Amino acid sequence: MNIIPIHSQRMPQSIADGFGRNMGYLRISVVDRCNLRCTYCRPNGDDFHAVAREQLLTFEEIIRVARLATQLGVHKIRLTGGEPLVRKGLVDAVAQIAALPDVRDLALSTNGILLKKFAKPLRNAGLHRVNISLDSLNPRTFEKLTGGGRLNEVLAGIHAAQDAGLTPIRINTVLVRGFNDQEAAALIDFSVREQLELRFIELMPMCEGLDWKRHYYPFAELLTQAEIIERVDLSLSQRQGSSSARYVPLRHTLGRIGLIEPMSNHFCDSCNRLRLMSDGKLRPCLSADQEVDLRAALRKGCDNETLLDLIRLATANKQKLSTYHFDSMGMQRSMIAIGG
Repeated sequence: MNIIPIHSQRMPQSIADGFGRNMGYLRISVVDRCNLRCTYCRPNGDDFHAVAREQLLTFEEIIRVARLATQLGVHKIRLTGGEPLVRKGLVDAVAQIAALPDVRDLALSTNGILLKKFAKPLRNAGLHRVNISLDSLNPRTFEKLTGGGRLNEVLAGIHAAQDAGLTPIRINTVLVRGFNDQEAAALIDFSVREQLELRFIELMPMCEGLDWKRHYYPFAELLTQAEIIERVDLSLSQRQGSSSARYVPLRHTLGRIGLIEPMSNHFCDSCNRLRLMSDGKLRPCLSADQEVDLRAALRKGCDNETLLDLIRLATANKQKLSTYHFDSMGMQRSMIAIGG
């Protein structure tokens, strides 16, 4: 990967990148460990090595970065992993981030396995809403995709989030040919029954692991299925603001599904995201192995202005377009290392 030297260029005066996109959204990975082994997220076997605990950003460091980012215009923060709920102290950290005056939207991405336990404490701490990964409604398929996960635990987590008021709840489903590509209609019906917002995500060329070219399932194919056409109105699809999803309304009831198409329909022109990884690297673009090291600066005792300049630097180095393409062999980091 390319670590950008601090002195590489003159710092911009705002948190807009070189293409006029204002960075209002910070995704923070609090840990790169997970209690599942999803095939498309984590390299196989012993290829994945989690960051040593002492190399993870502390919550104090994370909150300091978050506070400074809000001074530069960030108003939306999402906590991710790995699986963020496996890290001790997360609820207290949520409370501190929620207390930042400029944070208007505080969300969390989770696989849902531990959400039954944490939904209410997280809501009481100030978390607004959750995104939950759910790739299959078939217990055997779910177990195969997740490396041993139990579907009933995720369903219990969804219900706990509903009861706690962590709404609207978004369900994220990565469609993987040969695994769950025939479940799209059933997942739509499930989301309608449970009053959830479902988003399908195209498989991406991440690091070693699943053979993504073999298992890639294009949405152009999905949207030709009669059972999908009868459920959604494709003539009214639209992207809203800086959302990564193209939304399609349901035909016979209120609601919509989202289509996130990093391969076939790039959404770079509206991207407003920065990613703070659990090891302290600030990554301006998911698809590019180019990062700014905040941890080194934090642990050298840098002042706030230095950190602000590093955040501006990462923003200035944000690419115009994604490097995802169909010849991609994968990046140097897996999704579990970068943060979902």
